[in-house]
Amino acid sequence: MSCTNQVTVSQGNTFACTFTWTPGATGPANLLTTTITSTLEDRDFNEYAMTVTIAGDGLSFTVTYAGSTASWALGLARWDIKFVFPG
Repeated sequence: MSCTNQVTVSQGNTFACTFTWTPGATGPANLLTTTITSTLEDRDFNEYAMTVTIAGDGLSFTVTYAGSTASWALGLARWDIKFVFPG
């Protein structure tokens, strides 16, 4: 699965974003047994590991960065969210 989206981040703030999982005709009914990782790479190629928390029902997850975004380089960044499904 691949998608492109644009997110605006204010430098110096916290970072969090919640996603909703909508089960399809194939694939898992929820994300409870799925491993999700996320990394943001800023314009200067600095990488920031994100924390991913899956909701108790497995139908949503939240990606957060524990630190401040003050040191993130201004400009475009790349944000990866990777899913590893069981099996």
